Amino acid sequence: MTKNIFSTPVRRSSSSLFSNAFLDFYHLVVRMTWPRFLASFAAVFLLTNVCFGLLYSVQNDAIAGLKTLGYWEYFFFSVQTLATIGYGSMYPQTLYGHALVTLEAMVGLLGVGMFAALAFAKISLPRSRVVFSNTAVVSKFEGQPALMFRVANERSNKIIGAEVALTLIIGETTQEGQSMRRIYDLDLVRNHMPMLALTWLVIHPVNQNSPLAKLSQEALAEADFILVATMKGLDETVSQTIHSNHTYSFEDMKWNHRFVDLYRKDGSDDQAYIDLTLIHETMDGSV
Repeated sequence: MTKNIFSTPVRRSSSSLFSNAFLDFYHLVVRMTWPRFLASFAAVFLLTNVCFGLLYSVQNDAIAGLKTLGYWEYFFFSVQTLATIGYGSMYPQTLYGHALVTLEAMVGLLGVGMFAALAFAKISLPRSRVVFSNTAVVSKFEGQPALMFRVANERSNKIIGAEVALTLIIGETTQEGQSMRRIYDLDLVRNHMPMLALTWLVIHPVNQNSPLAKLSQEALAEADFILVATMKGLDETVSQTIHSNHTYSFEDMKWNHRFVDLYRKDGSDDQAYIDLTLIHETMDGSV
């Protein structure tokens, strides 16, 4: 089996200054995980106070009310100033001290506002709880071969106007010998659902119009391809558009298999329910 180039990590290189991720600061921060974001906030906060503490210590009498002239007194005065705490026991008493306090107050107001805005942006990002089956099956559906996978909403609410698309990206060689990636949009039995509350079995008929019909199981094993499944819809709770995607390679496909039924009955009251823990489970299609 050939190596799938689509799963190979890509290293980007560019002489442009805009290739530097730090120039896209907002996007960089929003993509951070919460632990990294909070750690970055703590690091910037402590480093700022370290620097201002050093500046305050340059002039011994800049700050009144210090118990000692040790560095930590200046550091903790900087913490009080930057965080606008102001206990009142320490205060600036020289022009130099007042100037530094003014500068640090400006930095503190700007920093607090910026980090609060970034934190709000991270919290308000629309996030989906859409789960795709980690396996796609190829088996008979209504008498003809079909590629199928499942989608479900893990939340207890509904996704309004859910739309699913399936795309085949495959490496091909042109008649001129040039290697390129071809993109084929695959037809689905249904690509739109007015309301996704439970699960959705997405079906692509492998008929004469399907690019997959030209490729046997052995040919697909040697082909350089991925299947990209995308879904979008409106979260009814927050009225925001959510997106989700999943990719399937040859290793994620099972032939002559079908999905295990998700519907179960509670033995106590005979009430039907859906067991989402079985969304990835398949069984032999001949059973």
